[in-house]
Amino acid sequence: MPDRCPLRDGDSLTRNVSVKLTLKTTFPVPADQVWALINQSSTLLYVCKGLLGFGSSEHFPQQWREGDIHVTRLLFFGCIPAWKHTLRFERIDDDQRVLATKEGGGLVPVWNHVIQVVPDGNRSSTYSDEVNIEAGIFTIVVWLYAHVFYRYRQRRWRKLLREIAHHSSSI
Repeated sequence: MPDRCPLRDGDSLTRNVSVKLTLKTTFPVPADQVWALINQSSTLLYVCKGLLGFGSSEHFPQQWREGDIHVTRLLFFGCIPAWKHTLRFERIDDDQRVLATKEGGGLVPVWNHVIQVVPDGNRSSTYSDEVNIEAGIFTIVVWLYAHVFYRYRQRRWRKLLREIAHHSSSI
């Protein structure tokens, strides 16, 4: 075999494999309203509930702050303990409505997430999740999970926005 054959060293087939996932959706809600919710830790807990929970989430701040670092135990389906996961809030830009985290832990050393909300006229907005994932030999499996997870989150977002609208109209 040639000296540089990737089949000779199986590790080179998976080393530094990075994949990106981008999902967008339109919400019938102004961007400023969505952005205000993104900055609340309770929103993260709500949109993930059912697929993913966070140990010690009661210690999360009410509002995320740029520069914050939070270490939490992931809980699959809200109850099955997984590894410790670190969330670093790298950028929170109120003008551009961008929240960027560098995350990772356990089997997924790199899970970098960018959320952006862009106005689509007066009463709607485009919400996007962009995630860069590096998980060695598990990268493709984690990427597939991320597709399911972020589609689920976006459905939960729609449910949350409907609940808020319903509550507002009943006041």
